Amino acid sequence: MSEIAERIGRIMERIEALRPRGDCRLMAVTKGQRWDRIQAAIEAGVRLFGENRVQECTQKWAVRPDGLEIRMIGHLQRNKVKYAIQVFSGIDTIDGETLAEVLDRHLSRQLSVMLEVNAGEERTKTGMLPTAVRGFLETAGQWQRLRFDGILAMLPQARDSSLGESKRIRGLMQETAELWRICQRERWPWAPLVELSMGMTSDYEWALEAGATIVRIGQGIFGPRQ
Repeated sequence: MSEIAERIGRIMERIEALRPRGDCRLMAVTKGQRWDRIQAAIEAGVRLFGENRVQECTQKWAVRPDGLEIRMIGHLQRNKVKYAIQVFSGIDTIDGETLAEVLDRHLSRQLSVMLEVNAGEERTKTGMLPTAVRGFLETAGQWQRLRFDGILAMLPQARDSSLGESKRIRGLMQETAELWRICQRERWPWAPLVELSMGMTSDYEWALEAGATIVRIGQGIFGPRQ
């Protein structure tokens, strides 16, 4: 598993070079990965992990080493909520009032969550449109068991490697980061918004430049999913 450790080392070097203040964390996306490969990432120093499916997470992470954070980064169906809150450290894909209400109703403790934002306004992606974010967060205090710790940005993939396309994606990142900062300044007690989860294997360096505090990387760590 030395290649996994080497890839993590290279990514961490880039994170440290672009964000020398140490204010960005690496999330390893472990969807479809075997435990031995995840263990290699843990041994290489990763402490934050993202999973897409409740059942897979339950099977893989039922027993976990201390000090790890496992967050839900996939679409959460309402009928899976009661299982998700038992295994995840946080839910990063709150996409509207319905899911927030169901989560709040099932919880007996406070849970860290993030608001999923469809930054590119793509019809094929889940998440709240950017124009609806502030209005939603203003009223989010009604769900007293949810603490909105950040925004998770869903961005479109670049259609090609042209300069114009890279400018488009980077522009969406900058707009999302600015929206995040505007909402932070509201200082809602129920929404500290300390995190901006943005950027994946192909574009995480752009996300770091825009201000992301978490980058979500799967293929860049584990290689193509088998």
